[in-house]
Amino acid sequence: MITVREVDEKDIIRLAEYLPAQLPFIRTTKDTWVRRFQIWWASNPAFMAQIPRGWVLENETSLMGFIGNIPVKFLTSGEEKTAVAAVSWYVDPSVRGLFSIRLLNEFLKQKNTPLFLFNTDNKNLMKILFKNKFKEYILPRFQTQYFSILNRTKVDYLLREFLFCGSFPRLNEVSALISRLGLLMCAYLYQKPVIRGGGLPEKEYTTSLCTFCDDAFSRIWEPYLNSCDVTLSRDTKTLNWIYFSSIEPNKRVVIQCRRSPDNSLAGYMVFDIVRKKTSDGAKMELMDLCLENHDPQVLASLLAFAIEIGKQYNAALLEVWADSQETDMFFQRIFTLRMGAQQQNFFRFPDVPEINSGSMTVCPSMIAPPRGIDHFF
Repeated sequence: MITVREVDEKDIIRLAEYLPAQLPFIRTTKDTWVRRFQIWWASNPAFMAQIPRGWVLENETSLMGFIGNIPVKFLTSGEEKTAVAAVSWYVDPSVRGLFSIRLLNEFLKQKNTPLFLFNTDNKNLMKILFKNKFKEYILPRFQTQYFSILNRTKVDYLLREFLFCGSFPRLNEVSALISRLGLLMCAYLYQKPVIRGGGLPEKEYTTSLCTFCDDAFSRIWEPYLNSCDVTLSRDTKTLNWIYFSSIEPNKRVVIQCRRSPDNSLAGYMVFDIVRKKTSDGAKMELMDLCLENHDPQVLASLLAFAIEIGKQYNAALLEVWADSQETDMFFQRIFTLRMGAQQQNFFRFPDVPEINSGSMTVCPSMIAPPRGIDHFF
């Protein structure tokens, strides 16, 4: 008999042994999942004993499926509340269908939850989410990614990641491929350097790696948060948890730019260093950024430092996106390589009538869970 029940403490090791043996997670290990569960729950500042860790599907004593539940602080109309994000939803192929929906229903049945979060680019899963009254929000804001070549010797990686986008093109994608090839050749030969400080004297700013977020990281967000009805909380506990809880150490870097005279924070960027295989090239992917007054000189300082860090990690590409019109215009001026991009984010507001939810200003974030805390496999 197949049953669904809440994840218990004693299930942690069982799940850590079960999940790496399943096809979607074959590149993970038991240690990966133990570390992941530690981040999701034990070190999560939003986790409380009454919040479920998730749910398992069992056939007598055998695990048949799992869905994780990550709490995270969100601001709704200026008030801090606890949202929940679904992660690692998996059901054994032999029992998929109704039992998959049963797991999702357990996630959606949580009481006193103002917001449910889900990330996916799977069309079939999207249909299920829409049926369950999720709304789709697409990132990045301008749906464009910009690239800088960091290592010209990694030709195979550049072709695979930018030209072919990780897969062989379909017939109707050939024209887009030819266009990307032209951009790649142009960037390969004529890419402009990014000048730190935007040409200002070096003493104006100090750019460095950051290992902890102080109160300045929360304060710099205040002007942006005031314009949102629903958005990720930027309190220091949440920021430190998300930014410095990578499954693999040294795979997420936070770069800060401070004014030299008073050491005040002028802006920062967060990057993931994504390497699919140990022997493969890497890509530095922008996950979060905040600039005071969209200052282009601060942006140039951060980008120049990020390029240096990327080269130290033997990365082949730097990938960024814009969160404002000013930043997008800056990227258009300095980056030749670009392509369209869409990251689907799904929000469900159980306590808000559907007719009213469309009037809210929702500000999704690339780094908000589940994506930002469960990025590495």
